[in-house]
Amino acid sequence: MTPDWKNEDAQHFEMHASEALQPLYQWFLKDIEDATGRNITGLDVLDIGCGPGFMLKTFIESGATRVAGVDLSYSMLESAARSGRGKGATLLQADVTSLPVRPQSFDIVFSRGSIFFWPELEMALSAIAHAIKPGGVAILGGGYGLSTPQNLVDAARQQRGSDHGRNIPKIDHDHLLKIAQKIGGRAEIKAASGRGFWLVWRPSPTV
Repeated sequence: MTPDWKNEDAQHFEMHASEALQPLYQWFLKDIEDATGRNITGLDVLDIGCGPGFMLKTFIESGATRVAGVDLSYSMLESAARSGRGKGATLLQADVTSLPVRPQSFDIVFSRGSIFFWPELEMALSAIAHAIKPGGVAILGGGYGLSTPQNLVDAARQQRGSDHGRNIPKIDHDHLLKIAQKIGGRAEIKAASGRGFWLVWRPSPTV
């Protein structure tokens, strides 16, 4: 893996994620299971933009058979490995448009928070479709979770501060949906005001 971010950047993100979002990860998992109608136990899961590994740990502890995490940042992956949150997961430094995984190898492809920074959405979604098993699902989006109790959403928002999100690029849900539909398969946007959204996408088999 090639170092890119400074260690203090990863440490700052890790502390922030731990304090503000840690109570929410189990609810992100619930959103995934609600959207797919499947329990995560026994599934193969890919987390794109996995950061310091909080969702990797959640997937592993919830019984996923195989978990892989992809991130552009060496420091984030190093943090996941060093903390033990990535224990049992395969950690890969890569861009979403060129995922170093076997075709049709994951039941679930998950990404929270990184989709806003994908400059080539169609290329990214095409790569994701290539990685998903027939019948698999991509859950891509951002926010605080649709099933998260309101008190936890409020607490996380307060900890993050009023400036959080100001510099995060906006994403057009209709545009995102059209790209997924163009590539193929069934896609829908699940969203709630003040909470965020998920693109729930069952791509057509690509190979």
